[in-house]
Amino acid sequence: MTRGRLVGVAVSVGVLVVLLGVGYVVGENVARGTGKDRIHDELATALSLGADHPMRIDLGGGSFLLQTIVGSIDTVSIDIDGVPLGDVEGSLSLAGTGVALDGTSPVDSLTATATVDAANVKKLRSYISGVDLDSITLGDGVVDVATTVKALFLSVPVTAGIEPVVDDGRLKFTPRTITVNGAEVSLPSLLDGPLGSVAKNLLPEQSFCVAEYLPRSIVLRGVDVTPERLRLHFTGDSVVLGKQLETLGSCS
Repeated sequence: MTRGRLVGVAVSVGVLVVLLGVGYVVGENVARGTGKDRIHDELATALSLGADHPMRIDLGGGSFLLQTIVGSIDTVSIDIDGVPLGDVEGSLSLAGTGVALDGTSPVDSLTATATVDAANVKKLRSYISGVDLDSITLGDGVVDVATTVKALFLSVPVTAGIEPVVDDGRLKFTPRTITVNGAEVSLPSLLDGPLGSVAKNLLPEQSFCVAEYLPRSIVLRGVDVTPERLRLHFTGDSVVLGKQLETLGSCS
């Protein structure tokens, strides 16, 4: 083979390698875009969001084309703002591993966290207390509420630390500390005293059903509170990407 022919072959091979590389990059980008679109559409439907609701979707590293051939995505992380939970809105972060694409196999693992700011927690006032409240603020582990109770000819300030706890898909609000006119009292003594009738309405143990606003396979597991936000923690229970996400949970 002459030198000129060798150069021609080398150039042809080089061009072929470049074309294959470009084709792979294009195919990879198209596959990732298609994967993100599918995940977006599935979640938008499941969470009652608009078709164009923005989401930040990260499909992790590695070759996405090879992962689709295998049939599952190694890692997926998603951040969504403005997710409605009834009258409340929060931001939702999800992280999954081994996310199957066939619509029948469950993901290997899924965790999710919903973060609700102080302004949105105030929208839960009807679940926290049965009377008008002067204020609702977030504390360390509790939601602090304050009101003024009329007793005879007096106006008595009452504050309470309400702890949110998880109970079978619900967020229950349970009084932990109570202060009447600056003095801490126990709930039983308050109920047995002259303010008992008011206390029953002020501090009933009430609950907010979170489960009915999310897919049934995303289960509420925990809650924590800081002065800045209330955060709900979820895990996936045999989550399947597809129609199953459209079935919402409930509180028994």
